[in-house]
Amino acid sequence: MTRGKFEQMIQPIYISISNMLSGDIEGGKSAALRIVRECLENGLCDEELRGQLLSLIDNFLMFSKGERSYENLLNYLKSSFYTYRKDLHGLLLLLVREICDERAVGMMKKWASDREPSVRIGSIKCLLKLYEEGKLGLDQLEEFMTDPSPKVREALVSSLQRYCGTNKAEVRSFLSRMLAIERRSSIRTKIITALSETIEEKKHKEKRKGWICRLFRGG
Repeated sequence: MTRGKFEQMIQPIYISISNMLSGDIEGGKSAALRIVRECLENGLCDEELRGQLLSLIDNFLMFSKGERSYENLLNYLKSSFYTYRKDLHGLLLLLVREICDERAVGMMKKWASDREPSVRIGSIKCLLKLYEEGKLGLDQLEEFMTDPSPKVREALVSSLQRYCGTNKAEVRSFLSRMLAIERRSSIRTKIITALSETIEEKKHKEKRKGWICRLFRGG
């Protein structure tokens, strides 16, 4: 199995499952099953991975049809981080974020202290989606600043980096506080890069604003 080529199939499978969740149940199901079939035929999946993908599709199919509860689906995803191959963790994280809504907040707080780092990253992805929607504050993510796993702390910085361009003061403050306590050099570099991007974006906006003012003044 060629891992790099298999990773290219993650996005199409995710889109197919997302379509199922959006109401195109049969279309999404057919597309997802076709991708899995081609994955096996092209040697990108072995039987174990094929079986795990089919189980994933089946669970989301049941949820889409109202045959599985929201809490039950989240519990299934959590257990999958333990039982499924790591090749699928990226897809699992995408799906956690996809179905995340306010109903998940209580469960995500429990996920935040789970012993599996990928489960804790799933909590980050979900809580940040709710932050993006204005349904909770960044304070809900503070415990991840000192997570014992560098993988989790790095995921936190990478996830927050997308908001730096929006020049959100609270994100800059959060990252600055994290920088003050972070000791791993690679993560410190990521934080500094993210903070630098906010500064450069601010300079660019101020420069553009000044150019527009001069244009209208005719100067």
